[in-house]
Order: sequence, then structure tokens, then C-alpha cells
Amino acid sequence: MIAASEPRQRPLDARLLVLDRKGKIVHLPRADLVDFLETSDLVIANDAATLPASFAGFHEPTGARIEVRLAGRRSLANDDVARFTAVVFGAGDFHTRTEDRPLPPRLIIGDRLVLGPLVATVKATLDHPRLVALVFAGSPDAIWEGFARHGRPVQYAHVPTPLALWDVWTPIAAGPVAFEPPSAGFVLDWRNLAAMRARGIEFATITHAAGLSSTGDAELDARLPFDEP
Repeated sequence: MIAASEPRQRPLDARLLVLDRKGKIVHLPRADLVDFLETSDLVIANDAATLPASFAGFHEPTGARIEVRLAGRRSLANDDVARFTAVVFGAGDFHTRTEDRPLPPRLIIGDRLVLGPLVATVKATLDHPRLVALVFAGSPDAIWEGFARHGRPVQYAHVPTPLALWDVWTPIAAGPVAFEPPSAGFVLDWRNLAAMRARGIEFATITHAAGLSSTGDAELDARLPFDEP
């Protein structure tokens, strides 16, 4: 697999990797997906939209610059948006490989992290210098507004262009609950959904908060996934 180097989730020339029953692999246009389905088949896709889950800010006790990436949540309820598990990096951003990112300043319970218009308090440290439980201050509406105004999609160095939310939302995206995009959903569009219906192929969705794919730390990566309701 060749990693993407630009934010093009809907290219007209996108390809579909097909593995047949004999193990033969072929590459076909993504739009050919429906041709491999039969009447009464059921296609299930994750309809989670992607949160702007990366926040630049600073560690209030020291003034040190940090980046916070939300990584886990206990429920999908819209009003249960204050408490998250998060991975914290030192100064820098996605242009630096995750493996090369510095540690944050030492984090202790009660530390305040100022993230644009948002303030999050460290409620627990989770047996790793990067991993904490955070509680955001404010009402659910204020927190959502802060996410929308200041948050950015989680991003990695192999794509140097900053991602917009458009780049990480699949065509069937519903509520914003995923920490990274449920990328298999990019194969879908309204034309092939209509073609499925016309052929008697059933389609349904689930909502799953797809989590981080990497923290840049082997020990921490071994603990993935975090809570993904």
C-alpha cells in the first residue's frame, strides 16, 4: 500500500482492491464496488463523522506549547462531551513524524491545558507521560463550539497539506464521534447507494467512534484501541 500524500479522498480515479475466492488480486475503479454485490446482500458501513480532535495550546503551569489529540470517550451522547482520554505531545504539529514528537511537560492531576477558547483539566494520568484523562470546562454547547472553532482533524506527516473537515468526512457521515475517519466509507457515494437499492442490495449503518491509528510511541500503541463506543 502507498500512503496518501495529499487530501484527496474522492478522486475520480480511485481504485478498488478486489480479492477473489481463489486469492487473485485485481485493481478496478472504485465505482465498480456494486458489481461485486448480489441481490439480498447486506452492506454495513460506519456513519461516524470525524471530530476535529487535534488541539494546539499550552500547558498553563509552565507555558509550554502542546498538542492534544482526543483518543477515547465513554459514550456517544451529544451532551457527554466533557470527558476524554487524550494523547498529549510537546511543541510542534503534524508536519513532524509522530514518532519524532517530543514529550509534553510533566503532567499532573489538576493541570490546566489551554486549548484556544477551551480549557481542559487533567483529571488522571494513565501510566504514560503522554496519556491523560481530561475534563473540559463549560456547557456541552460551549465545548462543541470550541471544538468547531479551534479543533483540527488529527493528521500525520505523510500528508503535508493541512486537512479540512471535508477531507475526513465520508459521504455518509452523520454525528461527529470518530477520532480519525472510518476510511472504508470513502468508497461509498450516493450513486452507488442508489445502484444498490435498485438491485435489491440492502444497506445499513452503525455508528462507531473509530480511534487513533498511532500515538508515535510503541508502548502506547500497544494499548490501542482506547475506549471507542
